[in-house]
Amino acid sequence: MVFRNPRLWLVLSTSTLIIGATLSAFSYFHPILTEVTGFAAGTVPLLLIGYGAATVIGNTVVGRLADRHTVGVQLVGLTLNFLFLAGFAVFAHLPVPAVALMTGIGLVGVTMNPAMVTRVQRTSNARPLVNTVHSSFITLGVIVGSSGGGLAINSFGLRGPLWLGAALAVIGVGTLVPDLLRRSPAVPVSVAPVTGHPEPAISAASEPKAVCAARP
Repeated sequence: MVFRNPRLWLVLSTSTLIIGATLSAFSYFHPILTEVTGFAAGTVPLLLIGYGAATVIGNTVVGRLADRHTVGVQLVGLTLNFLFLAGFAVFAHLPVPAVALMTGIGLVGVTMNPAMVTRVQRTSNARPLVNTVHSSFITLGVIVGSSGGGLAINSFGLRGPLWLGAALAVIGVGTLVPDLLRRSPAVPVSVAPVTGHPEPAISAASEPKAVCAARP
């Protein structure tokens, strides 16, 4: 049964963490932008339009890259999301950096959905039940991000959800490590024959410890 594959559960958890990292911040953009950054309440919808435009651009880029660079897209996306979330937490009191960093979150947050879906389908051969479960894990990410962000506010103030999102992004990178190691095997290095005779190449793995000097 496909659900007995530990790798599938790791892949599903990556999707949960990607969405959780983004939604922990997005759910509280309005109070952060008004109470920490200092924007008027009427300005926030305009800023969120810019955020939405960034997600359209991000979806377009990820959609083109997700098929050939599935894990790489998630690695770069989570790394950038960590930097944007942590930067927003540090510079939330400065309007220009805050808006720029919020826009960056829009570029690399939920826009990783094409890569998430592709990775799950390749792990489970696109089985309908697995795709349904994947949707549940994405919903779980929404719950973890939004509810966790609220708890973070209670403990650390309005910057708390941003730090929580950054932490979830780091954990998300950790879930990619097994796949990254699987995709980076040691490649045997071929050694050219020492004479002009048609001899088979010797791989580095099978090359004898003592190598004779080349004949003239």
